[in-house]
Amino acid sequence: MRWLTAPISWAFAAISFIRWKLYRWGIFLHSKSAPAPVISVGNIALGGTGKTPCVIWLARELKSRGFDPIILTRGYKRSVKDRLFILGDIPEARLAGDEPAVMSAHLIDIPIVVHQDRLGSAKEIGTGKKRIFILDDGFQHLKMHRNADIVLFPADNPLSDGHLFPLGKLRDGKWRIEEADIIILVGEGKEIPIEFNHLKDRVFRAEKIPAGLFTLDGVKIPWKAIENEKVVAFSAIGAPESFVATLNCLGAEVAANKNFRDHHQFKIGDIHAIESLAEANRADILITTEKDAVRLAGIKPRLTTYYIRIELQPEKPDEILHRLMKLLQKES
Repeated sequence: MRWLTAPISWAFAAISFIRWKLYRWGIFLHSKSAPAPVISVGNIALGGTGKTPCVIWLARELKSRGFDPIILTRGYKRSVKDRLFILGDIPEARLAGDEPAVMSAHLIDIPIVVHQDRLGSAKEIGTGKKRIFILDDGFQHLKMHRNADIVLFPADNPLSDGHLFPLGKLRDGKWRIEEADIIILVGEGKEIPIEFNHLKDRVFRAEKIPAGLFTLDGVKIPWKAIENEKVVAFSAIGAPESFVATLNCLGAEVAANKNFRDHHQFKIGDIHAIESLAEANRADILITTEKDAVRLAGIKPRLTTYYIRIELQPEKPDEILHRLMKLLQKES
């Protein structure tokens, strides 16, 4: 079937390259500046590279250093299209999108603005003392000028075998690696890929670590609740295999795993099917990710259900922040 997808992949690559060049040359397409510095967090590969945990980590770090971070995100697959301002509350995922809902649970003192037009959101917020906009999933959002680009790659296969979607998992070309101001290899991996050799001063490593086990009501419980217990995992994320690997490392016995398409909106029938799968495997516990848990609002599974919170842990956080500050000062 690869020969069927190859022409589509080549067309996608050509369109992506031409669009990028038009922005860089300023022909027909132009990047516009926000009223305050912008740090983008993004990737070039489909799947879960840890963008949301990285945005949360970055916002906390900037806030602790006296900055005024504001997150700009589009809220993928949300039901409401109006601009949404979030501060101090946790909206339903269907209204805000699952990533903004997760971010708001972690960052109750940091504004999050949800709208497809992220440049318009920045202009509506305006300038402010020590204000910094964090552009979520922004590496392909060439419409907005960025002062710094943080680009995350899976450490085990950073360039996803080099093919663009649908032949491979790349959503952007390797030609854009040069534009990454900070490259973060997430997870365990081999040596730095040869494509990054001349950019070693920009390359950092990080791990996605399990930071807590919670009930659907948000009550934190000990890890021993799943140790040596039969569980059924379910998720609708970009990298479901990493979630199962995490459960195995935590000592759970994964009797079955049910995957859905990324950003799937769960319905009661889905949960009934998962519960039937658990009963068939004699498992009494369902377990999911935090991003999936926010999409279970209004659904009460019959079986005990937990979610795992994941956080990003960079190896050299101070060096990353130092480089970011130099980049911001360079353009100020």
